[in-house]
Amino acid sequence: MNPIELKAKWRRGEASPGMWMSLTDITVAEMIGDIGLDWVAIDTEHTAIDLQTLQNLLIALGDTPTLARAPGKDPDHIKRLLDMGADGVIVPQIESADEARAAVAACKYPPLGIRGTGPRRPSRYGLDEKAYLAAANERTVVAIMIETVGVVEDFDAVLEVEGLDACMIGAVDLSASMGLLPDFDDPRVIATIDEVAAKARANGMPLMSGRSPDADAGSPFSWENLLKQGLRVIPIASDQGLILTGAQAMMSRFRAAAASGGP
Repeated sequence: MNPIELKAKWRRGEASPGMWMSLTDITVAEMIGDIGLDWVAIDTEHTAIDLQTLQNLLIALGDTPTLARAPGKDPDHIKRLLDMGADGVIVPQIESADEARAAVAACKYPPLGIRGTGPRRPSRYGLDEKAYLAAANERTVVAIMIETVGVVEDFDAVLEVEGLDACMIGAVDLSASMGLLPDFDDPRVIATIDEVAAKARANGMPLMSGRSPDADAGSPFSWENLLKQGLRVIPIASDQGLILTGAQAMMSRFRAAAASGGP
């Protein structure tokens, strides 16, 4: 699946599984790239992943469409994420429709935006430079985080921003912006997410979950509730989460076996 096909799938409202990556080992990325995900999101906002590491991870992921969550809204940094070969970006801490519009502009070449030309990996180091530049504006995936009170209040205008491909719900930062941290499952946070989701559905805006689903069906972030809210672009897990839950499960099995006795 290429990025254009991925965006079309999102616009059709089809369920789209992805995964978060925050670890720096390229062999982990290589394994993740082979399991048939629609997309992978690499977090460069809250991790030790620098540009060199990002490039190595992107190479290891192969043909899986890959988004990089930027560390902030700086267009110069966003440009470099794309020049490393990311198929798109997720821009955090957006406060308004104007900032959403600026995020789109940072990802698009003129006349649609302000991105400077100089792609390296995505142009095959110049071998396909003209072909890449001709298609980049259509192929690049632009998503923003919905995680502040400001952007929620301006969400009607956000939905009118041209070139915006998806919005990702960031429940924890949203709760912080609402003065409710660490209660990101507070009913007021969930009600705000419901409001955003309803508007997104009504306007055909693909909505991504920033959190992997909880196993507890009663959680507001369970598979069932995320899908019921209208979130169709969902990270099924994270690399670090899979290691933690797998290790915890093995420890539980060990303790149970040890408690049962033996020869």
